[in-house]
Amino acid sequence: MCLKVIREKVFCCCVKAEKSGLNEASFYEYSDAASKYFNDQIGQLSEGVSFTITGTLAVNCERFSINLVHNNERRDVALHINPRLPQNYIVRNTKVHDIWGSEEVSSALPFLLSRGDKFSIQVLVTEACYMISVNGQHFASYTHRIPYRDICILEVKGDVSNVEMLRTLVLNYPERLPETTTKDIELHIDDEFDEIDASVEEAVKIPHEWCLIRAPITQSDGSPKSSHSSNELGLTLPYYGTLPPNSLVEGRCLKIEGRVRLLPHSFYINLQKGQDIWPHPVIAFHLNPRFSKASSGAIGKAVVCRNAWFDGGWALEERSEFDTNFRPGRTFSLAIVCTKTAYEVYVDRQFMTDFKYKVSPSVVDTVYIQGDVKLWNVTLEQNHLIKGRKVRVYHNPLCTDEY
Repeated sequence: MCLKVIREKVFCCCVKAEKSGLNEASFYEYSDAASKYFNDQIGQLSEGVSFTITGTLAVNCERFSINLVHNNERRDVALHINPRLPQNYIVRNTKVHDIWGSEEVSSALPFLLSRGDKFSIQVLVTEACYMISVNGQHFASYTHRIPYRDICILEVKGDVSNVEMLRTLVLNYPERLPETTTKDIELHIDDEFDEIDASVEEAVKIPHEWCLIRAPITQSDGSPKSSHSSNELGLTLPYYGTLPPNSLVEGRCLKIEGRVRLLPHSFYINLQKGQDIWPHPVIAFHLNPRFSKASSGAIGKAVVCRNAWFDGGWALEERSEFDTNFRPGRTFSLAIVCTKTAYEVYVDRQFMTDFKYKVSPSVVDTVYIQGDVKLWNVTLEQNHLIKGRKVRVYHNPLCTDEY
């Protein structure tokens, strides 16, 4: 498709957005029009070029913007990143012929910017899109609407100060900050002790507070206050946990304990190689319960998708609708069990589904979890044999093969 046709299509989309009321021009204008940072010598852009913008949010910050701009008469904006603190979301958009297009605001990452604090926003250029991280965590991808190679200006406007920009050529993304580094997964493994008595029941030691749904406690000024102490808040999402090499072998299981949020849309667990978002990591197992896609709408119903990403793309997705033990606001104990040929998934000790190996589990060194759950614990454990029965604690009742 020629460049002229692409620009005409973008222009038509922008006109439609303006007529439909999606274009709120007032949000794109500032009473103080002066740039807090301006650079029209950012160099030629290509895949792998990264811009890291740092600064401090004003104590009364309402919004600010980072713009990648064409140096033409109209000053077309190829990428507009616009954090709006009262709304707690970050807008992404493009302006062509002085008309703003449709806003993108969705992200699985919680809003991570606070008034008076420092911030770091990284923008990576790839052939397909821009990738945007906030304070060391990938926040969103934004597909190119107009060519990025014509960009030559980077500017920052709004309620920020002490703004600096660093341009680098990177081999991976995102750039991690000390507070966003991966955590080592606890290992509860004893290869010499692999049998337990059949009467031993596995305990799910989830704090009592996680089993309750409470209204938020309000402070004297009327603002909400957490009802949990800091050690009850669990693990931060997105969660990255690291495993030693060759950890996922037959007879072991990855155990994940947490709670489904009250109004869940979806969450996913990736068993993958490395913690980078770009280049795309090899994902040996992608487990993705999608609650909003359930056809019946019954509580606990979910479409559970399974897949793997290797050789530059996704395999054929497997999906099934299950009446799961994932209930809004309720705790769960999920186990991903390694067998000879497949991952088996159990929720609260009940077999749910399996996924035949597409990639050797030996490549997995990272567990990535994101979405509508609160995490309490992630551990790697033995799937113990039960004495005298030749089966394991987690054992698929549909499987006739004995260990």
